[in-house]
Amino acid sequence: MVSEPITALTDFGLAAITAVWTVLVFRASDQRASRLFALALAATALSTLIGGLYHTFPGEALWKATALSVGLVSFFLGSSVAVAFLSPRVTSLVRVILFVQLCVYAAAASLRDDFWLVIVDYGSVMIAILIVCLMRWSHAAARWITTAILVSFAASALQMSPIRIGPLNHNDIYHFVDVVALYCFYRGGMALSTERSLSRPR
Repeated sequence: MVSEPITALTDFGLAAITAVWTVLVFRASDQRASRLFALALAATALSTLIGGLYHTFPGEALWKATALSVGLVSFFLGSSVAVAFLSPRVTSLVRVILFVQLCVYAAAASLRDDFWLVIVDYGSVMIAILIVCLMRWSHAAARWITTAILVSFAASALQMSPIRIGPLNHNDIYHFVDVVALYCFYRGGMALSTERSLSRPR
């Protein structure tokens, strides 16, 4: 018997939509920042797919796989924004930091099932991305990504609340709001593919 059928279905729907947006961003440009952004969307699609499986057949292995895939989202999205908006020297440092954080997070997530680990890893990278995007506000991609993160934070707040609307629980409502965030991420990725000269500092 399916544990949480509506939550699982909305997860599968998000995964399918995000997979389509992944392909569109990947095909839009062969720039490094765009390709890394597409990988972030692919990791998002993977995490929501595994999340749907977890809400269908709850188990420790599926939860750990979901948590690890969220770590990949942070790594690839942070890398994409760094490549797009920061100098090559700073980008190299940022990518080392992101890789070390991913390794530490993966080790912690494999040992513990605490949801706060996901929040700390994802939230810290998103806040750093917000700061970078605010510094590069003149670019459409930065504005779309900022909007996406803010909507994502709002969706996460709903997920951690006891809210219910009819048959929809907090997870279901989170998914309906998060699709807006994912659309904004998609628009941000497409904007990266069209802004071919991002006037990055040297």
